[in-house]
Amino acid sequence: MTPPNWQTTHTLPVADIQVEERLRIASQPAVASIVSSIHEVGSILQPLLVRRVKGGYRLMDGLHRLTAAKEVGLVEVPVKVSDCTNEQAIRIEVDANVAGAPLTPLDMAVFLAAHKELYERENPETAQGKAGAHGRWNATDIMSVASFSANAAEVFGKGDRHIRRLISVGEKLSKEEIALLREAPKKVQFKDLEHIAKCGEPEDRSAICMALGTGEAKSAKEVLDRKKAAGAQVQSTTGQQVSKLKDAYSRAKKAARKEFVRLHCDELIELIHEIALEEDKAAEVVPFTSTREAGQ
Repeated sequence: MTPPNWQTTHTLPVADIQVEERLRIASQPAVASIVSSIHEVGSILQPLLVRRVKGGYRLMDGLHRLTAAKEVGLVEVPVKVSDCTNEQAIRIEVDANVAGAPLTPLDMAVFLAAHKELYERENPETAQGKAGAHGRWNATDIMSVASFSANAAEVFGKGDRHIRRLISVGEKLSKEEIALLREAPKKVQFKDLEHIAKCGEPEDRSAICMALGTGEAKSAKEVLDRKKAAGAQVQSTTGQQVSKLKDAYSRAKKAARKEFVRLHCDELIELIHEIALEEDKAAEVVPFTSTREAGQ
């Protein structure tokens, strides 16, 4: 990725800095710590990183500092401004957070998934389905990804397999599900995310996020155990695959759906004909003839 261009550090009014959708939300204890520091030194010492966008400036790094500045009533804050791209902005947010305060398991899952997505955008030939197993994303492919993965392994004491599960969780969770998990009264644990990663059904994943987010359950395992106890049937392999296909299709944009149909048009038409024949056959009325009538 080409390095972004940075301007000289200066100040901006707090009100001029936009805070759009973030990969991570502010931690109140961290904000309180910065508020205390501002009271002691009178200002924010480390500049916030912002990018120039249409209509103003958008925050890339420094959400805790900006939140603290608003709480104490600072009018301006020091900033470094860049005219970087959206991809560069995401990379800056990811790397800055990994190097900063410790991440929760959920934050790490979200950042790992974002890091993988960025890597595959920059190296499309490595995306799954476009290359063999040796060409797919690997945590040691590039230094930045290796550092990120190493940080995750060190923080959680987990190996590569567990880190990949975290990535899987980050890719599967919707924005609404992430928001629910962040609101959970009991902080989501690594084990909870492992259970979510193993969920074959989107419904199971949603049920876990809802129960944890509302405090109805203390762990993902508790939610799954309740479903089993209620007599929930284990889906067949075909059922699981259908659910995954439905989930992927519902998440895809219209352009992606059209491209998928275009690529698999002949096969889809053939399958439609097969289904039609099966339904016609099932709908046939077979006249009943008793053995007595047959013998007459």
